[in-house]
Amino acid sequence: MTTRREMMKTVALSALALPMLSQTGWAAPLSSMNELRKEFDIPPVPDADDPDFWSRIRDQFMLRKDEVFFNTGTMGAMPRVVVARMTEHLHVAASNLAEWDYVADGDMMSGYFPYEGIRTKAAKLMNVDMSELSLTENVTMAMSFVCMGLQLSKGDEVITSDQEHPGGKSSWQAREKRDGIIYREMKISKPAHSPQQVFADIVVNSFTKKTKVLVLSHVISGSGAILPVKEICAEARKRGIFTVIDGAQAFGMIPLDIHDIGCDAYVGCFHKWVLAPSGNGFLFIRKDRAPEISTTIASSQWDNHVDEGFRFTQRGTGSLTLLHGLEAALDFTNEIGQDKILARIKFLGKYLRDELRKLPKVKMYSPSDENMCAGITVYNVDGWTGPKLQELMWNRDKLRPRSSSDIHGLRHSTHIYNSIAEIDRCLKIIREIAV
Repeated sequence: MTTRREMMKTVALSALALPMLSQTGWAAPLSSMNELRKEFDIPPVPDADDPDFWSRIRDQFMLRKDEVFFNTGTMGAMPRVVVARMTEHLHVAASNLAEWDYVADGDMMSGYFPYEGIRTKAAKLMNVDMSELSLTENVTMAMSFVCMGLQLSKGDEVITSDQEHPGGKSSWQAREKRDGIIYREMKISKPAHSPQQVFADIVVNSFTKKTKVLVLSHVISGSGAILPVKEICAEARKRGIFTVIDGAQAFGMIPLDIHDIGCDAYVGCFHKWVLAPSGNGFLFIRKDRAPEISTTIASSQWDNHVDEGFRFTQRGTGSLTLLHGLEAALDFTNEIGQDKILARIKFLGKYLRDELRKLPKVKMYSPSDENMCAGITVYNVDGWTGPKLQELMWNRDKLRPRSSSDIHGLRHSTHIYNSIAEIDRCLKIIREIAV
């Protein structure tokens, strides 16, 4: 097992291997992806026709071989190139600080510059215009920007589901207490087995004449259910309801076309399924609705309505190193191909669900309709609790799915660093206790 001291020594030695960066001046660009791989001894992404493609992809990650990580729904594992890029930038920033003169390129800190290159790369993957996309610290911040910036009056109703993450709903509860808006949770089926059922729960049974805002997860964190947000947003728009979709579990796990969804705002993050470092989130506001959202964290761009995305990106001094890590994660996605990644995530998730459904003592909390599922699988075994199953998985075979108080059993997240063989190790344990 690698000790903390050994790990820090490795990082330090890697940084010392970059002397040319401190000699060429602050304005010197960071290494290209190919140069970065060579400098940090990272293997290239395998060719698409390589028969060992996915096992070679596993080598792109620093995860220890004797442990298996199935908790991407909380935090994704960063690829080696992401860690290398951040290490490189930290070294450049620490070495060349005196040469920095606060020029417009913003290569020292985040929070003051538009970072159009990073925003463009992210926007392309979700089919939005760069000017509609803001870089935030996380989903909670993005949701708070929308909640606190919307013009709402006492008695205006905001509805959401009874299965939302606290980071998605707490700002609305706070505003209810502060301003007297009505916050209401609608009950949706658990698990949700069909899009029609969800549509009826939300649209048919929950919208009222007082409803001004709908807040809804694209993918339910506690079940993995993909909700029919496009159809729901269309009905909400007919009624003049402002729609905010929480995509924390969506971007990087399922195909995402925000313009096609037709929502007014969409919040998400990069640190889960896109495999960027934590501290990276995003906010989309539709171009024609963005002027309606007041600025809540104001810096010099607080009234910039030419680039609305910059208005919410600028929030004071932050870590540019994290943004460089985000860009490396986006580049990594493009190197492999987003479609290929999404297909692999779905393939592994379906394999796990298909095998679990064969076991009579396993209760599934993920939808029975595979069109509503992707990389998240939630289940339990009769006579077991989630925490006990999590403990069993770890103690028996160093397998790390997640259990928590807000889900019924175990949540498995399958990503490109996982394999059929690793899933089979989990299934072996479940079969032993589900008899």
